[in-house]
Amino acid sequence: MSHDDNQSRLSSSTHSSWSSDSSTWWDDWPPDFDGTGLFQRLARDDADDPPLFRFDVRDVLREVEARLGSAVVDIPKVGKGSNYFGMHMRLADDRDILARVARLDVNWPKYGEGRADEFVDQQVTEVQFEADVYDLLRQRREIFAANLLYYRAPVFSRSTKHRRLPPGNLLGRALFLFEKTEGVNNVWPNDPEKRLQLLEQCARIRAALFSFALPPNFVSSWMTRRPPCASSLSVDIAPTREFAIAFLAAKLDEAVLDSGSLTVALRARQILLQLIPLVMPSEGDQPDLYRLVLEHGDFGLHNMTITDAPSVTSLYDWESGHIVPAILSDPQMSIYVDLGIDGDGRPAISRLWEGITDEERTDYVCYAEHYYRILAEQEPRYLHAIKAGRDARHIWSALKSWRGEDHEQHLGELIPWAEDRLAQVAIEGLHIL
Repeated sequence: MSHDDNQSRLSSSTHSSWSSDSSTWWDDWPPDFDGTGLFQRLARDDADDPPLFRFDVRDVLREVEARLGSAVVDIPKVGKGSNYFGMHMRLADDRDILARVARLDVNWPKYGEGRADEFVDQQVTEVQFEADVYDLLRQRREIFAANLLYYRAPVFSRSTKHRRLPPGNLLGRALFLFEKTEGVNNVWPNDPEKRLQLLEQCARIRAALFSFALPPNFVSSWMTRRPPCASSLSVDIAPTREFAIAFLAAKLDEAVLDSGSLTVALRARQILLQLIPLVMPSEGDQPDLYRLVLEHGDFGLHNMTITDAPSVTSLYDWESGHIVPAILSDPQMSIYVDLGIDGDGRPAISRLWEGITDEERTDYVCYAEHYYRILAEQEPRYLHAIKAGRDARHIWSALKSWRGEDHEQHLGELIPWAEDRLAQVAIEGLHIL
């Protein structure tokens, strides 16, 4: 979920999403629905109105009221993200909440043999991780994690094996209930000074997240269960250089099938296994490079509620969250472009829109420089890790971007760079054991 509060594009179709013949597992946005008037629609109880969703919204209301102890009196706005529908609800006790209802019902897909348990377990794990993150950060007000009030993982029913229509109930859908904070997402003020103020707040939040010392039990519970991290490691989890090397090597092994036919991929693996230890600085007097940190995974304006002031009031959507050694942490911030770091460790921009002018490009480079300047002031260790880990992070970024496509092509693209870096390391004497 990336835009629970953001208005989805509307379809021009006149058919109900419930009656759609689509084979997609994730529910589409209801056609001809602008996200408003849902509560009034329910109150009319008009039998001629086709259902908007594949689930009964009244079931959502009943669960909300049972868990929060107050009646729902309005649903001012509904939005859609990549994995959840977001429903802003107003309660009789004057509370405003956000209900996130999964777009996927685990009792609807037709699974292959033996796939149901694996898939459902994955969905349950996703929900539990996100709930654990919100609980972990509840007292860390400087990170502005959304306040989770209640959650429930999806429940799989084996009686649905031959189901031909969506179940209609909420059993197979995850549900989250949050306190609704003031503001909306994707706020980017017209005033350049306010843009800088907003970036300063975001940099402070990012620095606070990097600084947060993770409890050992949280790390041991989740590190190897969260993609893109490898699911199996050869050494015990620890904030050390040895572990960081093993962590990166394990991800490399995951991306290379052990097959003699993949000659290019195996060549890439051989070179990268030589390079990885050489680009991991000695712990020496800089052990902070290898402390374990929590990554949001999709840090940007689209996952924050922001007021007009502007003030950030919450950071949400931890579905892509994971844990990495600090040297591999990605400081990228998404606005309408991505504010990142180039190969030389300098602020840079990417994901530019078509037709961007030279003046706009210059402005956004300045925004990137401002964001990273504040980040460096707030957490000097972060910028040190960014510079020290530029080669290791390049390898990590390439490995985690692999999505199962051609191993040969994807890993083969790393070979020229890796060979060049090996040569440079030999000349510069950067290998420090």
